[in-house]
Amino acid sequence: MYWKSFLAGIGLALLVFLLSFFTSSYTLSTMLSFVATLLIFCSIACSAVVSLSGRANRESRKKQLHWSIMLFLAAIPSFIGFIISYYI
Repeated sequence: MYWKSFLAGIGLALLVFLLSFFTSSYTLSTMLSFVATLLIFCSIACSAVVSLSGRANRESRKKQLHWSIMLFLAAIPSFIGFIISYYI
C-alpha cells in the first residue's frame, strides 16, 4: 500500500516535470515545491484529525493515519525533484 503511494508520487513528479515545458511563468522548482507543500499540508491535516478525534472510533483513526502516511510518502519524490531542480 505504501509503495503504491510512493510510486504515485513519482508519477506526479514526472507529470509536473512534463507540465513545466508547457508553462512559461513557473519554473520546475516552483511547481515541484508547490506540489510537495500541498501534499505535506494535507498529510498534516490528516494527522491533526487523528489527534483531535480522541480515542473513539479506532478504525477511523487507523484509516486517517494511513492516509497521512501515504500523502507524506507521495510528497517525497516532489521534494527530491525540487532540491535537484533548485540547485541545478
